Amino acid sequence: MPRPILLLAPLALGCPDSATDSAPDTAPEQRQDVPFITDDDGRALILHGLNVMSASKSDPDRMPPIEPEIIQRMADDWGFDLSRFLIFWDHVEPNPGEIDQAYLDDVELWLDRHADAGIFVVLDMHQDVYAQRFCCDGAPEWAIRDDGESFTMQGSWFLNYFQPAVQRSFDNFWLYTDGEHADVQEHYIQAWVAVAERFRDHPAVLGYDIINEPSPGSANDGQELLGLENPSGSHPDFDQQRLGPFYQRVIDAIRAVDGDRWIFYEPRYGAPANGLPSYMAPLVDPRPGQQRLVYFPHLYSLKLEAGQSYDPQNDTAIAGWEANRALERQAQGSPLLIGEWGFDSTWDNAHQALYDTLAMADRATSGWSYWSLDPGSWGIVDSEWNERESADILVRPYPQRVAGTPTEYGFDPTTRRFHLAFDDRAGVQGSTVIYLPAARHYPEGWTLSSDDPEGSWSSSWDAAKELLSVETDPSLGSHSFEIVPAG
Repeated sequence: MPRPILLLAPLALGCPDSATDSAPDTAPEQRQDVPFITDDDGRALILHGLNVMSASKSDPDRMPPIEPEIIQRMADDWGFDLSRFLIFWDHVEPNPGEIDQAYLDDVELWLDRHADAGIFVVLDMHQDVYAQRFCCDGAPEWAIRDDGESFTMQGSWFLNYFQPAVQRSFDNFWLYTDGEHADVQEHYIQAWVAVAERFRDHPAVLGYDIINEPSPGSANDGQELLGLENPSGSHPDFDQQRLGPFYQRVIDAIRAVDGDRWIFYEPRYGAPANGLPSYMAPLVDPRPGQQRLVYFPHLYSLKLEAGQSYDPQNDTAIAGWEANRALERQAQGSPLLIGEWGFDSTWDNAHQALYDTLAMADRATSGWSYWSLDPGSWGIVDSEWNERESADILVRPYPQRVAGTPTEYGFDPTTRRFHLAFDDRAGVQGSTVIYLPAARHYPEGWTLSSDDPEGSWSSSWDAAKELLSVETDPSLGSHSFEIVPAG
């Protein structure tokens, strides 16, 4: 049967091709003075989760080839409250100006499952190396405008980014203002408008990730990947003249049909994920009231992936990422989440790399979405969906909702000490909610203490969901809590 169609008016720094009980109960809202996503009560949201999922790229229907119950397991077994869910332009708009509503029906089924599990979803319009013809995924065949440039499939998927046909396709995508290919970017934007119109009221949808790992095309400077900054070269020009204006066009178009969901945006593909700077100017949300834009960079160490070994003394990716993202977060004025990070946990010293990345994310007060849900050595389950050892590292205590502005939090896996400090903020209501995987990390029990005056706070424990709720006195101004093993 034909699929229903809607007609519209006119080295891998990234992911390899292989691989609670109710809907989120409050619609997110940002306050101008808080660099966090917040809920309707004003509480800061710290989101931990998974990318769902790499296997969708090769699935004929571009859907996760898993049992639906796995989504519930993300919340029940691992305490995750975020899913970066992959969707694909080639299935959203298989022919020019035609939106495949049957594909969006399939997406909606998965959104319903996330809502049932209480997991927020960021819809990620995913691409790798522009399109399936060039090895991977993304644009429909009709949107490949390579001007007849050559393409030879490379042994490593990411090297295809440097093939002439791929670079020309990206160049024609970014150069929307003139030339015979000026329509391609507009088609992409209108595809996003159709997605936003379809899902703007879905209870699971937190927002939209505009494009995965946008490549600069012929402006891609391979030398920068080796650690050489490019402050006067092609990358600042690309970030400021191509990528930033593209994002602004998409933001403006989505806001014409959806004024509420959050819009997520990433720096360019490559060097920023390895810890180097992005040069984008601040973006503007045209919605009335406060902005709802989220900075969503990826983190992949070149040394770790190239050498399949982690040396914390000589790998500067994590430290560079932390320093540069802090500056960019301040400049952008947006909340920060790690949209993608991960690696093969069988690589040498990989578990230390997991610990170091998670500790950095805590210091940066950044949520994250790990790559990915897929079984295997990059994931947290094996081919039989049994947990791998890395699950005990990734599943850790964290504050899901904070009744104020988090100033510091973290979990020490050696001492099993968790701490949280936050400042009160006017207008915030509700309790602070901490995910505390007690059976995993505190089998002998745990103790909660606070620097707040005795009698000014109280707590309650939901053992089934492993959620600790803490009520505080907002007149105190600031709060500090600590959880340690019992005894």
